[in-house]
Amino acid sequence: MSAEREIEVWKEEAFGPAVASEILLDTHRILEREKRASWLVSGGRDGEKVARAIASSPLLKGLRLSCLHVFFADERFSSDPSLLNFNQLSPFLDVLKGWGMPEGNIHPFPQLSCAEEGAKAYEEEILSTGFGKGCSISWLSCGPDGHVASLFPARTHPDGLTAWEDDSPKPPSSRMSVSMRFIRSSMEVFLVAAQKEKREIVEKAVRIWDDPLIPATFCQGKEKSAWRFSSLTLPQTF
Repeated sequence: MSAEREIEVWKEEAFGPAVASEILLDTHRILEREKRASWLVSGGRDGEKVARAIASSPLLKGLRLSCLHVFFADERFSSDPSLLNFNQLSPFLDVLKGWGMPEGNIHPFPQLSCAEEGAKAYEEEILSTGFGKGCSISWLSCGPDGHVASLFPARTHPDGLTAWEDDSPKPPSSRMSVSMRFIRSSMEVFLVAAQKEKREIVEKAVRIWDDPLIPATFCQGKEKSAWRFSSLTLPQTF
């Protein structure tokens, strides 16, 4: 059973700090009752915006980062470091490590012989660390076509915790991703969008549920489904 969507729209300049504060406050509360917690993080401009806001938030102080693990929603299969989400988010990860997160608590996708092999190895990593039943908080951005992570419209994937693409409609063609099943097993799922070019798809997504042509419509958590947008992406009245 998934939680009902909670949709909030913030002014463009307030979007990043507002979402970051909510994620950090929720993480503090989770770690008050749990021995450890985990984030599933997304790259792209919106995911990076949230990450930057978290890295500069005063709420990061006092968070038990030694008990927090970071997983990635997806990754490009590439030998070019400049294309990788891991490297895009490295300044954010460096801040977390500076505040006390162990290097071993950060879990990037492996670059092995192919996307399929890397995705399967990542599923083993998730299981071996004890997070096979889902992350505490996921934040995911959506593309103008409604894709999330590297789960694209009208595609089918194996029924596991991870997936892969060898003919992605968005370059590069080979990609690794967690599955929608894994995303929806999160306690909390934040769907975030703050770009003007995403307005059309977001206006469609907020009105429908579980449409394979718009993967973002599946983004719901078990305890909280927080859809957070900037006023560039969704008007205040919808």
